[in-house]
Amino acid sequence: MRLILALSLLCLAGPALAQVAGLNPGPDPRLPVPAAYPPWHAVALIEAEVAGLCTGAMVAPAMVLTAAHCLKDEAGTALLPPARIRVTLAGLEARGIALRVGAGFDPVREAPWASDWALVSLNAPIGAGRVLPLLRETPPAGSILALPGFQRDAPGALLVDPACRYLGLRRIEGEGVMLAHDCAGTTGSSGGPLLLRGADGRFAIIAVQSKGILGRAGGLAVPALVVPTP
Repeated sequence: MRLILALSLLCLAGPALAQVAGLNPGPDPRLPVPAAYPPWHAVALIEAEVAGLCTGAMVAPAMVLTAAHCLKDEAGTALLPPARIRVTLAGLEARGIALRVGAGFDPVREAPWASDWALVSLNAPIGAGRVLPLLRETPPAGSILALPGFQRDAPGALLVDPACRYLGLRRIEGEGVMLAHDCAGTTGSSGGPLLLRGADGRFAIIAVQSKGILGRAGGLAVPALVVPTP
């Protein structure tokens, strides 16, 4: 499993290690949730023909937000053609027809980190009635978040860390501004939305999961502030 400054990508296939990316060695806070109920009903399974499984969130009826590094080709030097990206939501499937990623994203280096986002336009509106908004402001440090994801250690289930924390924004030299959190999520959670519940009870996407820490929960995510409005 590839490491970058003690951070490991959460969308890589491979055997389980003694230390698991994105998870603490003790009790697991992740819980299975019913994918038919909001806000989980907007969380999609992303299957790229090479990179394997990742997670995404519907931000428009025919558009899903995920991590750009989930969409690399066989050589790891370019992004897949949109048609080779399959998105599944509530038993419905769609294929990509267009792809937009962060400015200057290099698939080889998977950098800059703050550009590790992708908006995939789909050939069918499978997200109708199942869309999550992008949050355009940052909450106080310590705010409670949720990280849902289709993760390799629980095939077919949508797992959620329902009560993790926002730790603030971090400026990383050469990589841009990232959102730090202590949410649990392992292989497959890349591209998943970090969700914040508002005072009205509704959830919004505060960031896109990008990198996790080897051997413990937490990681870095791309702030929704930098993702363009669909």
